[in-house]
Formats: sequence, C-alpha cells, structure tokens
Amino acid sequence: MSRENRKRLLQLVILLVGLAAIAFAVVKTVNDTQEHVMPSPASIVVAGGFAIVAVLASARAWVALFSDLVPTREDRAVLRGTLYLAQLTKYLPVGGVAQAASQVTLARSVGVPLKRSTVAVPVSAIGAIAGAATLGAGLVFDTNLSGWVRLLALAGLSSVLLLRRQFMARALDLARRFVRRIPESDQLPTQSDIFMFYGWTTLTTAALCTGYSAMVYSLDPHVNPYTVFCAFAMSWVIGFIAVPIPAGVGIREVVLVALIPGVGTAPILAASLVLRLLSITAELLGFGVNRLVTMRHRMRAVDGGSRAPVDAAPPPEGRTAV
Repeated sequence: MSRENRKRLLQLVILLVGLAAIAFAVVKTVNDTQEHVMPSPASIVVAGGFAIVAVLASARAWVALFSDLVPTREDRAVLRGTLYLAQLTKYLPVGGVAQAASQVTLARSVGVPLKRSTVAVPVSAIGAIAGAATLGAGLVFDTNLSGWVRLLALAGLSSVLLLRRQFMARALDLARRFVRRIPESDQLPTQSDIFMFYGWTTLTTAALCTGYSAMVYSLDPHVNPYTVFCAFAMSWVIGFIAVPIPAGVGIREVVLVALIPGVGTAPILAASLVLRLLSITAELLGFGVNRLVTMRHRMRAVDGGSRAPVDAAPPPEGRTAV
C-alpha cells in the first residue's frame, strides 16, 4: 500500500471513530437538554458564531507551531485539516489522550517529523492552559468569591512564564536523562511561534467564554457576564487538566457552579449543554470547509503547473527557435 493510500486510510479510520464518538455525545447531550430551559435563540446564534471563531483559531494555533514546515497556504490548510480531524476524537472515553495521539499521528502522515509533532503536543497544552488561565485571572476582581479563590485565580498569570522556550528546553533535557526516547530540546518551536500559539489559543478560549456568557445571561439577566466569562475560562483549565474525561464534560460544570454561586445550577448546565452541541457542529463545519479549501489549493497548484509559460510565443517566420 502506497504512503498516500495509508494516509487516506488512517484519516478515514480516525474520522469514523470520531464521528461515532460525536454521535454518542450528541445523543446524550440532546437528551440532557430536554430537562432544562434553553437559552434564547438570539444568544444561541451569538454563541454559535463564537464557537466557529474558536474552532478556526484553535486550528491556526496548531499550525503556528510549525511555521518553518508549512510555508504555503496549501501546506497550512493540510495541517489545519489534521487538527480538525483530531478534535473529533476528544469525545472518546479516553478524552484528551485520544486527541493528542491523533494529532501526532495525523501530523506525521502529512510530512511533519515525528519528533516535532511529539514535542508540539505538550507545548500546545502549556500554551492552552496559559491562555485560559490568563483570562481566568479576572476572577480576582470578584469580591463575592473567597479570598483564596481570587488569589488562586491571580496566580494563574504565572503560567505565562512557562511559555519561555528556555524553560521548556531545560524540562526536556531533564526528562531525557530518564527517558532517552524523548526528543531533544532543539525540536521545540521557536519562541515567536510559541507566543503566536499563545495568542491564537487565548482567542479560542475567549470566544468560547463570550458565547457561554451570552447564553447564561439570557437565562439569568442578573448575572455579571464578566464573572461568567472569567469563570468559564478557569473551568476550562480544570477540565483540560482532567485528561481522561472526554472534553472535560462534567468537571467544568462543577467548577462553574462553585465559581458562580449567585446563579442556579440549571442555567449553568443548560448553557454548557448547548455550547457543547455548538462546538461539535463548529468542529464538523470546520473540518468540511477546510477539506474544500485544501482541494481548491491543490487544483490551483495543478493548473499552475500545467499552464504553459506566458512568454512562450512562437518564433517569427524565417527563424528557428533555439
């Protein structure tokens, strides 16, 4: 079997597994939503738009870690496609483990060296946590929370220090003393690429926070949208760290109930359920649209390669072309 056929088979298998996991998640979520009062249609539309922004930003964040390997628009579109596909597997029972494994495998299938993609996964995890923790630090201004909770939220800003490439390099070198199979620190992305990833992933979380806040506000107009925004960011961090839980389901809701005591449990759960459905829809949409974009880039490349040079005009009569 050729390399191209193996790549297609791998992508097909991951797609089918991901779709099966999504189907289960959707059915369960839809059943759960029937027990709650839903957010207003207008807020759902707003949240849907931000869910799409979040998916697009997350794909660009992943590509930012390989700027030296994807110089063309087609290359970037192909690599974004691997992220869109890998995201579908996060709803499996093993949660983030499946997504991380899929990202590494799919990136390798499109030409990214295994060492680079392997190192990029923990870098992306650190960047994602730092981005969400930065937004969650705003809880320090919520006087309704306990002092230790506000202090803990503010401490989240220190996670930005972990984005320093030299710290990551030291951590890798130390880990290699115990596990020689860990890639060398020279496989780390550049510092500018790490900061670029941080910017995109912070936008990803901010978009989800905004959409969630809009829906909760539609259910309880007395809530402070700013508090909900920051609380969702902090709950995202906790849910992300809970790797075995599929997409952090359940963990984030518990954290949100604790961080927004003035709001009933029902609005928090209802908004969470709807956002989950919107995120799944946005991920599927992103995957499908990116496939069309990739095909368009490839068709342009083929047309450009087969087109005759513009200056290849026939020689004048009586002359022989050299």
